[in-house]
Amino acid sequence: MEALAVKEFYPIWKKYRPVILKLMVDSLDGTPQSYKMSKHEFTDANTRKSSTYSFTVITQNARNIKPTKVSIVGSDFVSMLQQSNKASELIKQYSFTIDMDNQFNLTVSAVAFETEEESSEEA
Repeated sequence: MEALAVKEFYPIWKKYRPVILKLMVDSLDGTPQSYKMSKHEFTDANTRKSSTYSFTVITQNARNIKPTKVSIVGSDFVSMLQQSNKASELIKQYSFTIDMDNQFNLTVSAVAFETEEESSEEA
């Protein structure tokens, strides 16, 4: 029997979920939102001593959300999003670009999906 993968960064993302959801909602007006994460929380949790913590997640399809490059930090972030009902609702209605750089700055940008009704009204 396979052991479940230990999600070492998931507890950090879960702790910050309310902040991340607020960033997502606040970004809906078209203004990117940023938050400085605590470096020590990530470095303390990292059992592999990875050299990079940066990732980018682009949500254009609520069923297939993945970091753009393989990253444990990014994968755990996606797991947290998928466990949140509010985040799931937002992802169904908007496309988000969420990234964290190596200075631990998390940035969230949103773009509304064009619905079929909107595109047929313009035609």
